Amino acid sequence: MLKKTKETTKMKTPVFTVVEKEFDNVPNFKPVGLNCNDWCMLIAADASSRENPVCVFVEQTRWGAEAKTIEFPCGTVEDSEMEDLPFEGYDDALKEVRKNAAIREFEEETGIDLGPYKERVGLLGTFNPNPAYFNNHMSIFCVKVPDLLERFQNRNKQNLDENEDCRVFVDRVLNRYWDLSSHAMGIAALQKMAITPVDALEYCEAIPKQPK
Repeated sequence: MLKKTKETTKMKTPVFTVVEKEFDNVPNFKPVGLNCNDWCMLIAADASSRENPVCVFVEQTRWGAEAKTIEFPCGTVEDSEMEDLPFEGYDDALKEVRKNAAIREFEEETGIDLGPYKERVGLLGTFNPNPAYFNNHMSIFCVKVPDLLERFQNRNKQNLDENEDCRVFVDRVLNRYWDLSSHAMGIAALQKMAITPVDALEYCEAIPKQPK
């Protein structure tokens, strides 16, 4: 098991921190890593079809790729949301923080008010997007919203960050398969949707707990 003995900050940016790490059982090797806040995604689907529901998508500029991408709404867990997490019950509290961040990011990016469906948001899965370099995790949540189209039509003004452009639209998920599959997070979301129990989009308690 790796035992980290030292971590040195090499550079800080608004998005990540570059660090150099040292381990007592790996001498003469100082790997470089990227420390980032957790990421979260929320898939909102209507009740028209289990295999090919209507979902909410966003098209936005991704500066790393220097291109526009089509994705499910997603974003970052903010520092303030990670404050004061309890030692006892830490895992459950962290899951709740990630879920609330996913809901917040969804409503900010789309302007769609989930209303009572916030209570039915369930976790599809959590994974490390790139364990070679990143220390953070990506959590994918989902919720079934029977009146999704009505909520989309009556959506509020978006609450976007400066220089963030975000076009919101709805479509059947399989119509956007190739758009999503060009994005690693989109591939993960499609895979998680495919293996989820039939009723998991509706009842979060139906989603199996992740193995410890």
